[in-house]
Amino acid sequence: MTFRPVLSQLKPYEPGKPVAGGIKLSSNENPLGSSPLALEAMRGALADVSRYPESSLLTLRSAIAAHAGVEAEMVVVGNGSDEIMAMIAGALIEPGTNAVTGANTFSQYAFVTRIFGGEIRTAPMPDGRFVLDDMRGLIDSQTRIVWLCSPNNPTGTLITDDELSGFIAALPPSVLIVIDEAYGEYVRSPHYPDTIALVRSHPNLIRLRTFSKIYGLAALRIGYGIAQARAISEIGKLRQPFNVGTVSQAAAIAALDDHSFVDRSLETNEAQLARITQWLEQRGIRFYPSDANFVCACVPGRARAVVEETLARGVSLRWLGSFGMPDWIRISVGTAPEIDELVRVLALVLDDRGDS
Repeated sequence: MTFRPVLSQLKPYEPGKPVAGGIKLSSNENPLGSSPLALEAMRGALADVSRYPESSLLTLRSAIAAHAGVEAEMVVVGNGSDEIMAMIAGALIEPGTNAVTGANTFSQYAFVTRIFGGEIRTAPMPDGRFVLDDMRGLIDSQTRIVWLCSPNNPTGTLITDDELSGFIAALPPSVLIVIDEAYGEYVRSPHYPDTIALVRSHPNLIRLRTFSKIYGLAALRIGYGIAQARAISEIGKLRQPFNVGTVSQAAAIAALDDHSFVDRSLETNEAQLARITQWLEQRGIRFYPSDANFVCACVPGRARAVVEETLARGVSLRWLGSFGMPDWIRISVGTAPEIDELVRVLALVLDDRGDS
């Protein structure tokens, strides 16, 4: 057998590490669990698992469309947002073309670009933010996609309305702008873009969101994209049949109506994120202000060891070496008792190492 040479360039995804009997704050999951309405809908859907799921996903697409204020023809659903990223790259990338993104962001953008033989170009991200002018300087006639993440994983920083609007206006219509808003529901900044309005006026923009975070359905793998109908139609040609199961579809539809769970999740996130950042400030530890459900903190020269030592004490954090940030760690928001334990363990580890 002769395998494609590009496989040697692909790096496997590094997930957050679980810790048996401990506290996992390494994968940006919802600490309150899953939407109760989604769990109830899942139980009701189990009777139908002997049958193939609704292949067109029309019921789920219609529910998402109503939630977002768009038409069902503007929605594509994937087995996680990762699948939609692969569909986008498969529709646009081929050898000789390229995609542009930031140097410190979600690894799947580079992964799917390389799968289809494309070049990935990255711009530095000082202060953990996309510098859109620098990214624009990397775009040429062979650029097919710009990958953006807002709030950015792993830094938690966002792209403002003015920044995004100006960037879109400056790009040629041949370049598709993908804005990944996996953490968009957590944002409270008045400067966060109304990407649905932008999608309606720009055929080369697609917004991605997920049910993994605010709705607590990470294990079900449900993501969706919203763009103008022609782009959705073309990208959708790469969707696998029956790509989202019956139980997952039922859960997602129900979760969209679980406003009480979303409200509680947002309240928990706001309160516990504030506790984490206040503690970091008191310790004199540098961090990026976050609009997501995690915070990115700098521990120069010690980040990997700190993560290993907290893991040994039962708290799983994320070392950001795979994001090109070897001096940084990412801390997911947890419940109040989990954050109590986090600060206790992290203080022990930092004090043992002589950090501030």
